[in-house]
Amino acid sequence: MDVSDPTLHLLGVERSSSGYLRDLWERREFAVVVPANDIRAQNMDTLLGQMWHILNPAALVAVYWLVFDVLLKTSRGIDNYLGFLVVGILFFQLTQRVILDGAIAIPRNEGLIRSIQFPRALLPISSLTGQTIAFLPALLVMAVTLCLTGAYPTWRWFMVIPVLVAQALINLAGGLVMARLGATVRDLREILPHLMRLLFYVSGILFSVERVIANETVVSLMALNPIYSIVSAARWSLLGADAGSEIWLSLVLWSVITPWFALRFFRAHEHRYGA
Repeated sequence: MDVSDPTLHLLGVERSSSGYLRDLWERREFAVVVPANDIRAQNMDTLLGQMWHILNPAALVAVYWLVFDVLLKTSRGIDNYLGFLVVGILFFQLTQRVILDGAIAIPRNEGLIRSIQFPRALLPISSLTGQTIAFLPALLVMAVTLCLTGAYPTWRWFMVIPVLVAQALINLAGGLVMARLGATVRDLREILPHLMRLLFYVSGILFSVERVIANETVVSLMALNPIYSIVSAARWSLLGADAGSEIWLSLVLWSVITPWFALRFFRAHEHRYGA
């Protein structure tokens, strides 16, 4: 055996960051093919099959619209409330699903972890990939809904692409953090849905923050919430809503800085996963 082979490394010795990233890249197919097959296998035993990937987000938005617009009249003062709602709910749902799936990524794959040597970050990355693939039909639902409400495509719609990239990086950071915490605190999977529900209600998904909060300083501080920044930027792109410079600054900082620190946080505990 050639011990100078750069593809080999000693067990129990932490790899450099560049080496770890190289390992992830060499195994990138796992993070795409496996979750894609899982998505394809979902709902195979149902009558409507893959149509549920479109029907579920459509039904979710319809329920919130019925409750908060038709019954509670939350839409007062918001133009195109249905469009406002569909963008907020579906973008939030993407992040929520990555976070929840990331929290169970290690416990769900303990057998694989004990059997094969591979960079464990592939597991939360696979959760991100799978949930992003599952989100694609929701984008179609979003586009059709916006057009039906009169929000037709403009050049701004192309700006949703960098917003989605930023969201993917933020989701990756959240998935890595939750994967480590979920591997250590098994009760997290029961607590996390309630925390995500709280985040849903304080992130301006159902109401306009600017109309509810009069203090401009407090409104500006809302940009510290990455979900609020993602949704605000998406609404700027798709609906032409206002989005101040603090929103874009927040989006850039969260997406650039947090993935690196989240990966280091995840790796610091990697030798204990599956133990």
